[in-house]
Amino acid sequence: MMWVLVWAVLVLAAAAVLFLLGRRLWRQTRSLVSELGAATDRLAEIADRLAELESARDTSSDRPWT
Repeated sequence: MMWVLVWAVLVLAAAAVLFLLGRRLWRQTRSLVSELGAATDRLAEIADRLAELESARDTSSDRPWT
């Protein structure tokens, strides 16, 4: 009977540890996805700004110097 109790405690402890690890991994994954979304938004803004600057440069270089 004692061994059954020991095994039951070990199994419950292992399940608790796996639950905590899984929960931590899930939270870190959600945080990573959120950060990647923010980084993608910032990168899109930078790309748009670079396109605007390049367009302005091309427009200004079309004018003849007088």
